Amino acid sequence: MNNKYFFIFFLFLTSSIVFSQSAVEEKLKAHVTYLADDKLEGRATGSAGEKLAARYIVSNFMAEGIKPANIEGKNYLEEFTLNAGREAGKNNFIELTGVVPNERFDFFKDYNGTLIYPLDFSGNGAVNGEYIFCGYGITAPELNYDDYKSKNVKGKIAVIKVSTPEGGNPHSSYFKYIDERDKVKTAISNGAIAVVFINEDVDYPELEKDFSHNITPVEIPVIYYAKSFVPQFNKVVSIKISVELNQITKIGYNILAYIDNAAKYTIVVGGHYDHLGYGETGGSLYRGEPVIHNGADDNASGVALIMELAKEINASNFKNNNYLFIAFSGEEMGLYGSKAFTNSELAKKYDINYMLNYDMVGRLDSNKTLIINGVGTSPSWHVLNSIKVDDIKIKTTESGVGPSDQTSFYLKDIPVLHFFTGSHSDYHKPGDDAEKINYSGIESILEFSYALIDSLNNKGEIVFTKTKEDNNDNAPKFTVTLGVIPDYTFEGSGMRIDAVSDGKPAFKAGLLAGDVVIKLGEHDVVDLMSYMKALSKFNKGDATTVIINRNNSAQTFPIQF
Repeated sequence: MNNKYFFIFFLFLTSSIVFSQSAVEEKLKAHVTYLADDKLEGRATGSAGEKLAARYIVSNFMAEGIKPANIEGKNYLEEFTLNAGREAGKNNFIELTGVVPNERFDFFKDYNGTLIYPLDFSGNGAVNGEYIFCGYGITAPELNYDDYKSKNVKGKIAVIKVSTPEGGNPHSSYFKYIDERDKVKTAISNGAIAVVFINEDVDYPELEKDFSHNITPVEIPVIYYAKSFVPQFNKVVSIKISVELNQITKIGYNILAYIDNAAKYTIVVGGHYDHLGYGETGGSLYRGEPVIHNGADDNASGVALIMELAKEINASNFKNNNYLFIAFSGEEMGLYGSKAFTNSELAKKYDINYMLNYDMVGRLDSNKTLIINGVGTSPSWHVLNSIKVDDIKIKTTESGVGPSDQTSFYLKDIPVLHFFTGSHSDYHKPGDDAEKINYSGIESILEFSYALIDSLNNKGEIVFTKTKEDNNDNAPKFTVTLGVIPDYTFEGSGMRIDAVSDGKPAFKAGLLAGDVVIKLGEHDVVDLMSYMKALSKFNKGDATTVIINRNNSAQTFPIQF
C-alpha cells in the first residue's frame, strides 16, 4: 500500500494529538523487522528466540518510561510453565530376531528416505516377544467382523495394518474403527504388550509424526513402519521394541507494562509475541524439512501496534483508567500465557474494565476491512460504528470466544475485542515475513484503537454481556458440536471444560465448567485430541451419553446432538 499522508490530525472528545505517519510507520516496521528476523528463530515459547523478543519488548517499554507491572515490581516478566509435547530419549529402537543377521533399526534414523518411529501416544518401555498378525485390528460385532477371532494375542506384539478392509472411505461401515488409538485399545483388551502398525495401502497416508501435542500416552509401546519399509515378518521369530519419549516442560514469559493513573479500573491491551519456531510447536501448515516460521503478521504486527499504542496512551491525557499492556507467550500452543495471567494472583490486583487483543493486524488490504470480533461482549461496543479513520470499514462478529488471547479474558466475564485483518496464504507458514506487512495499515488500526479508547474514556465501567458461541469446539470435518470451550492447558486425563455455551447440547445436558469429559458414547476421552476424534464420530441428530468427572465422581449424562 502506498503512503497516504505524512501527517494526520485527529480531534478527539477530550484531547488532540498529532501523529506523524512516516515516523510511526518507521517505528512499526522496525519492531516487526526485528521480531520477525531469522535470528529470533520463530520465537517459539521457551526458546532462545522468545527470550530475545522479550528483551526487545521490555527495552521498548523502558525507553518510553512505561513501568513494569509484576507483583514484586522488579521487572516486566511473568513466568509460567507448560507441557510442550514429548521428545525422543536414548532408548528408541526395534530389533528383529530370526533373520540372519538380526536386524536392529533405530527410530527416527533415515533408512534410504524412510523413518521408523513411535506414535505420539505411545507408552514408554521395552518389550520382547513373539508377534502375531491381527489384520486391521478391528472388532466389529455388528458387521460380523473380528480380526482377533481365534487368535491368542496375550503377551504378544500385535502387528496391525492401518486403514480398514474398505480403505479410508469415510462412508464405509468400517470407518468408525479406523482410528489408531482405538485399535490400540482393542489390542490391549486382547492382551497385546505392544503394537506395530504397518501400511500396505499405497493410497493411505503415512501416520503423523508430530510429538508437539499435550497428549496422554497409552500403557504399551506403539510404533509405525512406513509403507516403504514393511519388514518381511514371515522370516522373523520375535521382536524387541524399546520406546522412550520424555515429557517436555517449558518456561514461557508474559511481558507486562503498566500505566498507573491511580484510577479504579484498568484497561488491558494485549497481543501474543510467540510463534511457531521451526514449525515444531504444532499448528504449522508447512510440509517439509524444519524451517524458520518468522510470524511477521502472526503476531509481530500486533506486538508492534501495542508498543506504539502504549507510547501514545502514555503521552495522552486519558487518566480515567489505568492501562496494562501485555505481550503474551504460549498463545500458539493453546493460550497458555493469557490463561496463566487471568488465573494468577497478579490479575486479581486489577479491576479490569475491558480487554483489547491484537492478533494478525498486518495485512490490511486495499478494501481496508478490519475484522473486529467480540462486539457482543458489551453494549458499549456500539461506539465502533461512529469511529472514522482512514476509510477503514469494520466487519464484526459477536462471540467473545476465538482462537486468540481475548478468550481467556472473556471467560472471566470481561468485555473483549479482537482486532484482525484476516487470514492469508502465508498463515502458519515460513512465508509470513516482514516485507509483506502493510505498515500504514497497522498505523490506521492504531489510530482507530486510540479513538476507541478516547470515546470510552469518560464512560466508567462498561457492562459485560455473555455471547452465544456458534462454532467453538467445531471444525470443518465435524457435523456436530458439544457446545463447550476446552481447557487447552489441562494436563490430566480427559478433556476439561472451561466454559459451556448456552443452548448447546452440553448446556441442555447439565454439564458445567470444570467438568472433565472422560467418555463420549463408546469412545474414551483421554486428552483433547481423543475428544476431537470422538466428536467426529457423531452426526446431527445422534443421541449418546457423556461420562464426566465432577469433583472426583464419575457421572453420566444423556447428550442429544
